Amino acid sequence: PPVISLRQGREKWAIVILNADGTYRSQLVADEGENYAPRCGKDLRAQNPNLDNCLGVAADTSTVYLATQPVSAGKTLPTNAVVAFDAATGRSRWRTDAPAEQNLMPLRVEGGRVLMYLDAMRGYGRSKGGGIYALPPTGGALQPVLRHPESATGLETYFSTAHIAYSGGRAVLTQPYISGGDDKQEKAIVPMLAFGD
Repeated sequence: PPVISLRQGREKWAIVILNADGTYRSQLVADEGENYAPRCGKDLRAQNPNLDNCLGVAADTSTVYLATQPVSAGKTLPTNAVVAFDAATGRSRWRTDAPAEQNLMPLRVEGGRVLMYLDAMRGYGRSKGGGIYALPPTGGALQPVLRHPESATGLETYFSTAHIAYSGGRAVLTQPYISGGDDKQEKAIVPMLAFGD
């Protein structure tokens, strides 16, 4: 279904779901105190910002999946969650927390499961590889689809604002733009990282 992000200034934001004929279906109702953080448009350096170019939001005919704003507790790296909303009512159905000190970003719905990118974690002397994970429409435990090796964590964390695609058993992370002070700096930037067979 068409899922539309509406913004008025910095404070007012809503996500509206339309029927196939363009009529109003529902509006997402945020849980008290919850902040959502899909990365869209100018965050990803896109020419034309829209939800088709967002990381952290996915939808099918019955459910909209949205990433929450990462939060940190003490000396830990920020962690987020994914919330599933009923597309008919706009109300939340369930929530799944990301593993400690990592973040989940919905990519798309495929075969009835929501596919998500789990970012790599590196900090405070610890590291964990990222990967592609899935959840059934009912929520529950994360199901690994493609685990990225821990040995690539240092490079993967460098792709914090990457465009992420998953297809045919491969995950591809690309830099949204390449910019440096001179040619040498630009050539030192790794433009793409791929995982899988």
